[in-house]
Amino acid sequence: ADCYWVQNDSGDSARFFPIHRSGKSFVSGGSIVQFEIEGAVNFDWEDIALDGKTVYLCDTGDNLNMRSSTTIYAVEEPNPAVSKKLKPKMVIEVEYSDRASTGEWLFDCEAVAANKGKIYLVTKWRANRSATPGNGASIYVIEKPKNGKNVAKKLDTNASLGGWVTGADISPDGKTLAVLTQAPKQSVWRFDLTKGPLILSRNVGRNVFTGARQCEAVCFDGPKTLLVTNEQRDIFEIKLD
Repeated sequence: ADCYWVQNDSGDSARFFPIHRSGKSFVSGGSIVQFEIEGAVNFDWEDIALDGKTVYLCDTGDNLNMRSSTTIYAVEEPNPAVSKKLKPKMVIEVEYSDRASTGEWLFDCEAVAANKGKIYLVTKWRANRSATPGNGASIYVIEKPKNGKNVAKKLDTNASLGGWVTGADISPDGKTLAVLTQAPKQSVWRFDLTKGPLILSRNVGRNVFTGARQCEAVCFDGPKTLLVTNEQRDIFEIKLD
């Protein structure tokens, strides 16, 4: 209870942290609690997903379309009170089912969510084969994650989300996918997960907001509340009613 998992972007070591809802760190023996992942590398960590007692640390960023595969580290959710090194349960190498068939830059993934053993990846499109973010996204699924190579199957696309995708989470009941967009328009979209693969075509709500600066992560905090965080270390609450 009152534990939220956060990580740093590229440039840090392969570690993550528990924080309280207030944003305060967990502290043990005068030091901030942190968890290092044995054998892992932080090339471009972009999201965290929690499914049951499994934490997925997602090294899935690909700003310049240069990575033939990316990596998700799965670890058992630790006790947030004491720092330790964690050995991965799985090292999931991610390849996209349609990458070889297109030369477009469509595979930069900053948004990952997991539910009932499935991992969903929402990729940020890059416009005109450049580092410039676009407003479209694709969604993929890994049905049964395993150690080693995994092919993420494409499910759907949405070319007009109004901003580039930077985070995702699934509601506690497993029925709704929340997708966070950053500039030019900040918002959280909600999509129906229950009616087949065309998930990004089933919008069931959108909350538009301003002032969140570089917002990068979103999670459900109960069925009617979303938390959004940014790279400036702020936490925002969005009420869905």
